[in-house]
Amino acid sequence: MKLSLLALGSYFFALTSAFAIPQNFGGNFFGATFHPKDINEDFTEQLLAGAIWKGDKLPQIWKSIPSLDGNEVKLLAVKPVILGQRPNAVFANTQGGRLQSIAALYLDAGYFFGYQSNKENADIKTLQRDFKKRYTQLEKALCETLEDRADDGPDDALIGRTALLRNTYQDYRLGDLTLRFSAIENHSISLIILRTKDISDDYLDADIASLDKRQRRKQLLANVIQDSSGDTSIEGIPMFRQGLRPYCAVSTLGMATHYLGLRMSTDALAAGARFRNTGSAKGSKILDLYRAAAEESDASVQRSGRFDFNRAKKYLEKGFPVVVWRRYSSERNRLHSAAAKGQALPKANTADRATWPTSKTDPGHASVITGYNENTGEVIFMESWGEHTRGKRMHVEELEATSYATFYFKI
Repeated sequence: MKLSLLALGSYFFALTSAFAIPQNFGGNFFGATFHPKDINEDFTEQLLAGAIWKGDKLPQIWKSIPSLDGNEVKLLAVKPVILGQRPNAVFANTQGGRLQSIAALYLDAGYFFGYQSNKENADIKTLQRDFKKRYTQLEKALCETLEDRADDGPDDALIGRTALLRNTYQDYRLGDLTLRFSAIENHSISLIILRTKDISDDYLDADIASLDKRQRRKQLLANVIQDSSGDTSIEGIPMFRQGLRPYCAVSTLGMATHYLGLRMSTDALAAGARFRNTGSAKGSKILDLYRAAAEESDASVQRSGRFDFNRAKKYLEKGFPVVVWRRYSSERNRLHSAAAKGQALPKANTADRATWPTSKTDPGHASVITGYNENTGEVIFMESWGEHTRGKRMHVEELEATSYATFYFKI
């Protein structure tokens, strides 16, 4: 199967979670909980050598981290020099023991700026100047090195169906490999190495793209599980953990659309929404992004205001995910998390309702609704904070009261 550009952001997830619901930008390295160490060794020759692409062992130490689609993603435990520059992280994606691609993230605005509410005294103008300077230096140096090393290129590669998410990459050929370079102004610089024969020009998974809509709906319906407790839930929605990046609506979108077959990174999604180097989501085209991501998934999305349980049930019972933007509080989050472990939610009486975050001053957050229990009047949901957030529960009434936008996906 050809690799669609699972590429950059499906590998690049922020490293830690934090206050105030920072929204994920490129993902959190699929749950990596350590920081690779800087080393002065140059790995360029080792990673471009034909041997590792023919089955030889990868150099140095790689940490396996949770991944998607049965693939194995490995994070290099050190940060070496590659093509003359040191990336922030290096990943190898393998399938069935076969190396599929190596990806290097050199610079990322989300990681560089972090979540600005955590930096009360941050001088954003200074950070922006520093970022621009680093971006210019890296782009120039990497392009010069690639042109020196490559057999030919660069050639423009156009990926994507929609104007918002269509991206242009620069492809350099080196033997049987393609070195795909991405430099998105005010955003990121990255490189992916893969076999030229594995390149695809579409973000939709090739196997899913080969199915007609009836077959796709049948496939999604098979993911719906009903148990003896009355739970109806969808299995197979991936976890994109978030970190110190202001893009949680992007990560939940990535989770929902990856489940539908989109193999587009959360980095690329955020770039398409025009997130820039400001440390916040202000000025982004997030609503346009949801529509474009659905189209790239060969699906559709409908938006409404507050969560409608009766409407959501019709989608969930067919295997279609629902994304909700809602108001959040740490106190309620503790109760929802405890409910995932079997503790009963407090009754939705007057005293309990008084603790629901319904003010516009309460922080916003995005969740993926994965199921419901009509007997208990609860919705089942997950957050982009890690596997421990699966199976959280909330009263339907609370979600209806605290939500302010709901997105219903379908084929």
